[in-house]
Amino acid sequence: MELGTKLKLDLHVHVFEEFLPPSPRAITVGSVERIIEKIKAMGLDGIAVTEHDTKEYGYRVKQIVETKFNNEVIIIPGREVETFSIHYIELDLPWNASTFRFLAHPGYPGEPEQMEMFHGIEIRNAAHNWHINQQQVMDLAAKHNLILLSNSDAHYLRNIGMCYSEISPEDLSVACSLDQNPQS
Repeated sequence: MELGTKLKLDLHVHVFEEFLPPSPRAITVGSVERIIEKIKAMGLDGIAVTEHDTKEYGYRVKQIVETKFNNEVIIIPGREVETFSIHYIELDLPWNASTFRFLAHPGYPGEPEQMEMFHGIEIRNAAHNWHINQQQVMDLAAKHNLILLSNSDAHYLRNIGMCYSEISPEDLSVACSLDQNPQS
C-alpha cells in the first residue's frame, strides 16, 4: 500500500448481536467468513470491531482473518467505552501500536466535558444520525483539531458499511502522535 492511500473503513462495528457468542473464543471461522463477505460486498477495505467495554472480540476476529483468510481485509480491534455522559471508541491501530480515540454519536447520551483525549469525532453515524448536530460537530472538530468520521455503528451484518470513512492509516497515526493527554 502506498503512503497516504485512502482506505474505506467502518470504524464502529459490533458483531456480538449477530452471532451471540458467549465469549470471544466462541467466534467461529464461519462467522468471520460472513463478516469478510459483507465487508467486501460493501466495497470496504476493513472494519474496526468495537464491542462495548472489551477489545477481545476484535482481537479474535483479527486473529482468524490473519490465520485463516490471509489478511483479506483489515480488522482493527477496539472497544466502545460508556461513561455517564458519552460513548467513545478506542482503536488499537495495527500499523503503529497507537490508540486512536474518537467521540461516538456525539449528543447521545450527552456532551463531553473535555475533548483533549480525542483524535476524532463522528459526524455521521448510521444508527444515531438523528441527534447529531453536524454544524456543532464541525465546530468542535475545527476547535480541537479532530478528524471527522462517518461510521455505521452496525450491530448486525446487514448494517456494516452503511456509513464509512475514507481515510489513510497515516492520518490516524498522525492524530495519535499529536496526543497531548494519553488515557491508556
